[in-house]
Amino acid sequence: MEVLEFMECYSLHGGSERNESYPGVKKWVAMKRGRIERRKILTFVEWMLFITIIVGVAAGITIPLYTGHVEKAKVTEATSIMGAVITSQKVYFTRKAQYYTADNSVDPKAFEPYGINITDTKVFTYKTAPTPDDGFTVTATAKDAYGAGGGSITYVYDPVRGGRWTSDGDPMPHDMYEPGPPSHSPRILII
Repeated sequence: MEVLEFMECYSLHGGSERNESYPGVKKWVAMKRGRIERRKILTFVEWMLFITIIVGVAAGITIPLYTGHVEKAKVTEATSIMGAVITSQKVYFTRKAQYYTADNSVDPKAFEPYGINITDTKVFTYKTAPTPDDGFTVTATAKDAYGAGGGSITYVYDPVRGGRWTSDGDPMPHDMYEPGPPSHSPRILII
């Protein structure tokens, strides 16, 4: 189209390159002489490649952060449910002078008679039982189906020494108590 317009203009004005009064002719002549380069516009494919790279970089940064938060939330859920079981054990002992036994891996509604509804928990199973020294234990064991590795968190209550938390293995792929690389040695946190 430009060439035809130029040719019409060129022939109408005497065929001289010096007669550049027709609109667009100056630009076309300058472009032909190499003074003006054509403006390059990105094609659709180039735009899509650019957007894909941006999205990929953003996903590469945010997905590991999100995964870490999900794992921490799972462990936090386990410890908060364990806290509810500890409280219910102490209340039950105050009323009955003994501790109860419950295991939701055998019966999903095992904790309901004691005021705790954990039928919808998916990552951990919970178990509590009295100990021979008039205390009790509460254990949350990670299910292998959720990639947790089968580790567990245990709270042991002794009426003389108080309570203490232990963990055998990693209930989640990250370290619960200490920053840094995960260690598979047991960690103890005395409360």
